[in-house]
Amino acid sequence: MIFNLRSGLIAIGLTFFTQTLFAQDLLMTTLSKELQREFEQLKKADDRLYYMSYRVDDITTYNIRTSFGAVTGIDSSRYRVFSPSVRLGSYKLDNTHNVGFGQFPGGIPIADDADIITLAIWKNTDNAYKNAVQAYEQILTNKKVKVAEEDSAADFSPAPKVVYQDPPLRYAALRPDINALTKNLVAYSAVLKSNPDLLTGVATIEFKIVRKYFADTDGSSIIENGTSAWQSVYSLTKAPDGMELPLFQMYYAYEPSGLPSRDSVLKDVRTMSAKLTALRSAPVADPFVGPAILSGRASGVFFHEIFGHRLEGKRMKSDFDGHTFKNKIGTPVLPDFLSITLDPTIKKVGNAEVNGFYRYDDEGVAAQKVNVVENGILRSFLMTRTPINGSSGSNGHARTAPGGIPESRQSNLVVNATATKTAAALKELLRNEAKKQGHEYGYYFEDVQGGFTTVGRTTPNAFNVMPIEVYRVFADGRPDQLVRGVDLIGTPLSMFRRIIAADNTLETFNGMCGSNSGWVPVSASSPAIFVDVIETQKKSKSNDRLPVLPRPDLDSTSLTSTPHSF
Repeated sequence: MIFNLRSGLIAIGLTFFTQTLFAQDLLMTTLSKELQREFEQLKKADDRLYYMSYRVDDITTYNIRTSFGAVTGIDSSRYRVFSPSVRLGSYKLDNTHNVGFGQFPGGIPIADDADIITLAIWKNTDNAYKNAVQAYEQILTNKKVKVAEEDSAADFSPAPKVVYQDPPLRYAALRPDINALTKNLVAYSAVLKSNPDLLTGVATIEFKIVRKYFADTDGSSIIENGTSAWQSVYSLTKAPDGMELPLFQMYYAYEPSGLPSRDSVLKDVRTMSAKLTALRSAPVADPFVGPAILSGRASGVFFHEIFGHRLEGKRMKSDFDGHTFKNKIGTPVLPDFLSITLDPTIKKVGNAEVNGFYRYDDEGVAAQKVNVVENGILRSFLMTRTPINGSSGSNGHARTAPGGIPESRQSNLVVNATATKTAAALKELLRNEAKKQGHEYGYYFEDVQGGFTTVGRTTPNAFNVMPIEVYRVFADGRPDQLVRGVDLIGTPLSMFRRIIAADNTLETFNGMCGSNSGWVPVSASSPAIFVDVIETQKKSKSNDRLPVLPRPDLDSTSLTSTPHSF
C-alpha cells in the first residue's frame, strides 16, 4: 500500500472536522426529536399542555487574569445550559401568569451521544412539567380569591415559524492566541504596578463562544452563533479619608483581533494611573443641585437606566410595576429633538462594535429595530410574546441569561439628536446656566461605572448613576477641577424635563445588564447632553484606614533576592 503522509494528515483533519460538525448537528436533531416525543406523550397525559420549547446555550470561555504584571490565572471551560419551557392552559391564561414559572433549567453533557443527551432532556423536561402543573394550579386558585388585575391581556401570543441555522462552529480556528493575549495583559497591569499609590492593578480578558439552539412545538428551529471578547483593566486607590477610588478601562470586540492595539491600551492605562493619583487628593464634592453635562458614555447609561427599563413591556403586566409610560403611547416623553431606537440587528454604532447584537431572541422571534421614541413622542415598547393592554405581539426583545426565563430586555440603545451643538458650545451653556442659577460651577460627568434604578410601586421610583470621573466646570472660566465622591441621583419623570441640549458626537457604553432575567449583553450610545438641573449626593465610603504596611514590592526592607543557603 502506498501511503502519502501529507494526504493522510489531510484525511485525519477532515475526519475530525466532519465529526465536529456531526456533533453540532446531532444536538439539534436530538432536541427536535425529543421535543416532539415529549410533547406528544405529555399531551396524552394532560390535555392542558399547549406549547413547549427547548433552548440550549452551548458556551465555551477562555479567561486570562493578571495582577501587577504577574499572571494569576489562565483557564477555559465548556458547558451547556438546557432550558425547557412548558405551558399549560391556553394563550389567554397559563402557568406563567405574572409569576414567570414554567421553566426548569438544567445541564446537558458535552457528549456526542444521542442517548446520553436524550436522558438529560427527558429528566429536565419532567421536572419542568411538574413545576408547571404546580404553578398553574396555584394560579387558578389565585384567580378565585384575588381581585381582577389591571392588565387583562393574554399570557402568550403566537409567533411566525422560523427555520434558521448558522454554520457549525470551527472551535480550533476560533481558539485565541493565549500567549500573545497574556503578554499584553501582563504589560498593562505592570504599568499599574509602577504607581505606588495603587492598591490593585488587574488586567483580564474573557473570550466567549456561544452556539444557541432553539426549538418549539410550533415548528421553529434556530441555531445561532455568537462570540464576544471583553478586555478590562481595573485599578483602585484609596484616599486618606478612606474613600475607595476605582477606575476602569473596558474594551469590547466580537473577537480578540478586534480589540485596540497594545500601544493604544498602554496609553489609556498610563492616563488612568495618573488620574487615580490625582483622585487621591481631589476634593470631595458636596451634595449639589444645578446644571451639568453628561458625556456620551454617561448619557448612554443614564438613558439605559432611567428610560430604557421603563419601556420593557413584559414587566408592565405586573400590578407591582410602576407603569411609568404604560398609557403614554403617542404622547411627549422627551424633548422633541431626541429620538431613541433599540436595535439588536446592528453590530456597530459608528466605529464601535456593540454588545447587544443578536438575530433571534430567546423566544425564537426575529430581532427587530424598535423606534421607541420619535422626536420626543413615545411610539412603542420592547415586547416579548407576552402581550400587555394596548400592545400585542413580540418585536424580538425577549432575552435572558442562560437558564433564565425570557423577559423584555434592552439590546442596543441609540439616542439621536436632530438639533445639536458642539462640545464647546455645550460647555458654554453650562457656564451661563451656572451663573444664572447663582452657582460657582456646574458639573461635567466624564465616565461612569454603571447605574441602577427602581421601577416598582413599593419603593420610590428613582435612579442612581455611579460616576467615577467628575469635574467642576467653573462659571468664570477657570480650569476644570477633578472631584470625587459623587453619585448622580433623581427621579425619572422630573429628570426628562431637564434635558436642554445635546452635542454632535455619539459615544458608546458596552456592558452587561442584570435585570429580572439575569445578565444579558447590552450597549447604549448617546451624544453628550446638557441638563439645567441635576441632583448629586455623596458617595458612600469605607472608614477603614489605608494599609498600615507598605506594598511589599515598594518596601525597601523587603528581600529582593533569594537568601543564600548555608
